[in-house]
Parts: sequence; structure tokens; C-alpha cells
Amino acid sequence: MSSSKASKKAAAAAAAKSGGEPSAASDPIRALAYVLRGNKGPESRSARLQDPRMGDSRVDYFRGKDLFRALRASPEILDEYAPLITGAPTPTVPTAKDRDAQVHAIATQMMKSGYFVRADRVYKTPRPGRTKRVKFPKFLEPVPSASQAFARDGEGFYAWKYDRPMSWTFVCVSFAAAVAVVLMCLFPLSPIWFKKTILYACIGILSTFFVIFSARAMVFALVWIVAGRQFWVLPNISSDEIPLDEIFSPLWAFDDVDANGAVVGYVPLVNRLMGAGSVAAVLYALYWVAPENGSAIKSISKAHGSILDLFDLNDAPKSVAGAVFNATGNETATAGGNDDVNASFGVNATVIVGEDAIEDVDATVAGGGGGDASAAAGEAEAGGGGAGGTAVPSDASRAESKAEL
Repeated sequence: MSSSKASKKAAAAAAAKSGGEPSAASDPIRALAYVLRGNKGPESRSARLQDPRMGDSRVDYFRGKDLFRALRASPEILDEYAPLITGAPTPTVPTAKDRDAQVHAIATQMMKSGYFVRADRVYKTPRPGRTKRVKFPKFLEPVPSASQAFARDGEGFYAWKYDRPMSWTFVCVSFAAAVAVVLMCLFPLSPIWFKKTILYACIGILSTFFVIFSARAMVFALVWIVAGRQFWVLPNISSDEIPLDEIFSPLWAFDDVDANGAVVGYVPLVNRLMGAGSVAAVLYALYWVAPENGSAIKSISKAHGSILDLFDLNDAPKSVAGAVFNATGNETATAGGNDDVNASFGVNATVIVGEDAIEDVDATVAGGGGGDASAAAGEAEAGGGGAGGTAVPSDASRAESKAEL
């Protein structure tokens, strides 16, 4: 008998050391804990356990009723582990009461083995401004030793003391997260079309949330004014205490009902009408001072351009005209002879007519075709150089052409 127990302990230690799944035959309680910490286990949350003896620590916990619900939905787990843990065989046709008895028995054995402890809320009353306590609190404290027992009705919270060994799925997900962080760091090197896609996607998400919250506020205001009730559409959409799959459940709810079903916080009709009138007056004043539709559209277009400039998301460079002008001048200078080069310099000289134009031309064409350049400069100054005399649209064009020379 002693050798059998020693072999079971050795097998359990080897399984724990290797990080694999424990064997149900060697250590059924540990194997069941491994299963319950996975996808088939009860819904769990993270909280801070304030233990005056061991100090504060971050733990995962579950509700007792969720453990009952999870094992009822997976009777094969009870059929496999309950006889090994409790020593009692499963009935041929188990009833709901038999299943609940099995759940309570194995949960009691797991608590005795130290796999989880019973805890309670630190804050027993609802937070200010709320009528109900949260479903999953953020702060827990262990109950006294005399109350460390699994409740038959599934009440209470139970903090895990067992961490599931790391699996290859967790390793792959962690590696993918690290790669995602590296890709985010390389975002400035991505093409412009990808940057614009991310920008417009973020704007679309923010706009969607803005529309949803605006619609919720309008529905709340309408119901509050007419009936005096606090009615919310998608009441859990802004809650940080529920998982993502419960955001849209329920679709609507009244937030002014206490635990007994009584309506609290009722506001008289006169006060509601006065509040609605004040809000309407403010909205009308804002509408009165708002700009016209055309001005608003122009402002939106200007803001769009400013955003693209801020993130450097313009498709075309800002000096396309200057680049074309330089390319044309260079091709003309290459194709023709010395006279053509001087002529192209003459055209350039007419573009920069203004202050100190002749000195700039002399400095530009120094060392070649000086006579032609001087004549071109004279024609540019007189304004009679054919096409050159008419190519002075603005000071900005002169400065740009001057920089190109």
C-alpha cells in the first residue's frame, strides 16, 4: 500500500514538473483542478485578495453557482472524477440531486486539499450612485476558518490557489503578442494606404461609439422626462467588470430598482420639465451661434487636411509643380547646344524678376554664356522677354524658382 501511494505521488510530481496534464489515476484531484482551470471550468475573474495574514495578492476566483452550472453542463467530468475522488460510484441513472451531491463532494475535497479557499466581498454595500452590487467584485477577503466550507447552494466566492501549468497554446499566443508589438513599432515605415486605413478605421470606431452613446442619452432623456424612470439601452456597454460576450446582454434595463424591486430616485414631473427646458434652451443657444452649413463643411475639410498633414499622409509631394519645372529645364539644357542652354537660363532669369534679379542671374550663369545671360537679364528687367515677362504670378513663385536655380 505504501509503495502504491509513493508511486502515485511520484507520478503527480513528474506531471507537475513537466508542465503536462496530471493523470486522473495518479492524482484525480489535481487532474480535476487542471480541467476546471481550462475552458470547461467555471467562469473566473481576477481580484485582489486582502489577506491580513499572508498579505494582498492577485488571484483568480469563481462563484460557487458557476461551478455547479459548469459541471452540470459536463456530466462526463463528474462520471470520470467523482468516483475517484469520493469513492462512491455514480448511479446508473443519476438525477439532478445526485449530480449536485457529487459537485459538493468533490468541491469539498478540493478545498481540503488547498486548491481554492472561500472568500467574500470587501465592500458589502453598493458603490455610491448604484442600487446593486457588482456581479464580480474587484476586492475580496478570505472568510474565517470556521466558515471555510463549500456551500451546498453554491453561494459565495472561491479563490484559486492552483495555477494551471503553461501550455503550448499560451506560448504561441505570447509569441504572437510580441510579434504584434514589433509590427506596431514598425508602423511609421508602413505604406501610406495602410496608415490611412488604420486612421479611418479608428475614426469609424470612435464615430460608432459616439452615435451609440448619443442615442442612449436621447432615449434615457426621453423616458426620464415622460415616465421619470432611469432607462438605459445596452446598460453594460461601458462596464469594465463584465466580459466582452456579456456587453450586449441585456439589451435594455431600468437602473432605478433596488434589490426588493422598488423604484428609487423618482423625480417629480415639475422638476423634470424644468430640467428639460433648461437643456433645450442651452441647445437652442448653441444652434443659434453655430456656423452655417457651408462654413461647417469647410471647417471639416480643413480639419481633415490638417490631420493628414499632421501624420504625413499626403499621397503627392507638396512641390510637384517645382519638380516638373526643374525636369523641363534640365531636359532643354541637355538636348540643345550652348545657345539653348543660354536661352533656358534666360527663361529662368525672367521668372525671378524682382529685387536683385540681375545679380542672381550673374551669379547663376558665371563662367559660361555671360553675354547672352546679361542680355536675357536686361530683357527680364524690362519685362519684354517674351514668355519671360509674363511668368511672374506672385512673390511665392519668384521665391520657389529662385531656390530651384
